[in-house]
Amino acid sequence: MTEKPRSRAATRPAEKACADPQQPGELARALRQRRGLTLDELSNRTGISKGHLSRFERGEKTVSVSALMRVAQALHTSAAALLGEKIDQGVLHMVRAGDRHFRREGGADYDFAPLSRANDGGHGDGGDGPTALLVRFSSDADLKEAAFHSGDEIFFVLSGAIEIELAGQSVILREGDFAQFPGVVRHRIRSVGSDAEVLIVVTGARDE
Repeated sequence: MTEKPRSRAATRPAEKACADPQQPGELARALRQRRGLTLDELSNRTGISKGHLSRFERGEKTVSVSALMRVAQALHTSAAALLGEKIDQGVLHMVRAGDRHFRREGGADYDFAPLSRANDGGHGDGGDGPTALLVRFSSDADLKEAAFHSGDEIFFVLSGAIEIELAGQSVILREGDFAQFPGVVRHRIRSVGSDAEVLIVVTGARDE
């Protein structure tokens, strides 16, 4: 008898199960980096080797329950949070509409409300994440001094219109328009005809 060829399904190696999108190691790495800890420092605090922690963060190794509790304690969170059973306060940052507080510095032509975690202490300086501000420009706002910085700058116009002077050219953004450009390019902003409200995000900026 002629032997029937085996089906592809029979000869194909078993496929790996999909990785859990909420690996505790990945969350531990995010919290460690947010808290400014190195793997060496976390290793010293938990008694777990640096190599094991590194593979745990990459999802290649697991840790015992007692070790997970030590990692959680070192990161000022809970084992439940690392396992995705509840949201850790260090992961979620939220600003409710009613909690926004606009302020104005000096003789500025605009008010701003800090949104991102990096802005909690002031005018958006410092921090490792993006810097987000909600800015209200008066109808006659005209920022005389050109700004420049590291990272990218992102504008999304919520209402009104603004003009951005950028690298020798001028572009007008109206409600719903979006723009992104490197912050190292000198830029100036002014209102166009009416008050404007703009979401401004700066990414990758670092203090010199």
